[in-house]
Amino acid sequence: MHWMTAKLIALNRAETLLAHDLLKLSQLAFAAQVKALREELPADLLAAYERVRTEHNDPIVGVFQRTCGGCHWPLTAGLLASLDEEKQSCFCPHCGRFIYRAGGQNLVAHPRFHDSSQTEKP
Repeated sequence: MHWMTAKLIALNRAETLLAHDLLKLSQLAFAAQVKALREELPADLLAAYERVRTEHNDPIVGVFQRTCGGCHWPLTAGLLASLDEEKQSCFCPHCGRFIYRAGGQNLVAHPRFHDSSQTEKP
């Protein structure tokens, strides 16, 4: 994952917690984290993040099975290769969200999607 995408994810999480007032005791700490993260990111990237954030509740999503985790649009091999290179932040060409390779996880392989009655017993 590109370092700027990781910073955007941290920024989005901190801003979401602040917006929902979930942790009143930690508001100052999150506000300081938001400020620090905003100072580390380039202005053009922050502007793009703000634009996407106004359009989507989840402006930064993972890629699962070669599709955008937000709109589920299939991604091209070239875009997937750009994600793997981690040289820049990438956007879904369909919905415009920031995308990142979600640890190479295969969503279908996740245990949550399997019926426990069909699993093999030792």
